[in-house]
Amino acid sequence: MSFKDRIKQHISENRPQYIMVIIIFLVGLVMGSYQVSGLDWGVKSQLSGMVDDYLRGGMDGSLSGQEILVAAFLKQLKATVLLWFLGLTVIGFPLILGFIWFRGFSLGFTVSFLLHDRAGAGILITIISILPQNIIYIPLFLAWSVMAINFSIYVLKGRNSGVPLGRAVMGYTVIMLAYLLIFLAGAFVEAYLSPWFLSLIL
Repeated sequence: MSFKDRIKQHISENRPQYIMVIIIFLVGLVMGSYQVSGLDWGVKSQLSGMVDDYLRGGMDGSLSGQEILVAAFLKQLKATVLLWFLGLTVIGFPLILGFIWFRGFSLGFTVSFLLHDRAGAGILITIISILPQNIIYIPLFLAWSVMAINFSIYVLKGRNSGVPLGRAVMGYTVIMLAYLLIFLAGAFVEAYLSPWFLSLIL
C-alpha cells in the first residue's frame, strides 16, 4: 500500500474524529475573531504596538532567521509533546479538545486583529506572514490531535486491543517524532520564507 493510500485509509477510518476536531477548531477560530471587537482601546493600542515592532523587525532585518526558527519549532514542540502527554492519560480526551479550541481561538484572534488594525494591509500581512506556515501547521496539528485522541481512548478502554501497552506507547512516540520533523519544515517556512515575503512587500 502506498503512502497516499495509507493516508486515505487513516482518514477514512477516523472520519468521526476528524469531523469533530475540525468543527471544534473552526468554533475556536470564529470565537477568536469575534473577541477582537470587544477589546478596549488600551489593549488594542498595546497589541498594535507589538505588530509595529514585528513589522519593524522585518524591515530592518533585526529578526534573525535562526532565532525565529528555534522559537517557532519550540512552540510547535511544546504543543506536540503536550498532546502526546494528554493522549497517555485517561482524562486526555476532553483536554485535547480544549487545546484544539484554544489553537483555533488564538489563530482567529490574530487574523481578526490584523484585519481590524491594518485593514487592507492586514489581509496582505496575513497572507504572506501567517498563511504559509499554517498551511503545514494546521492539517498536521489536527491529524496529530486525532492520533492523541485515539490513544487516549485506547487507554480509557483498558487497552483491550491486544497490543501491549509498552509497544503501543513506543509506536505512539515514534509517530510523534515523525510529526515533529514535519513541524520543523513548517518552522523553517515561518523563519525564512514568510519573513522574506514580508520584507519584499515592506
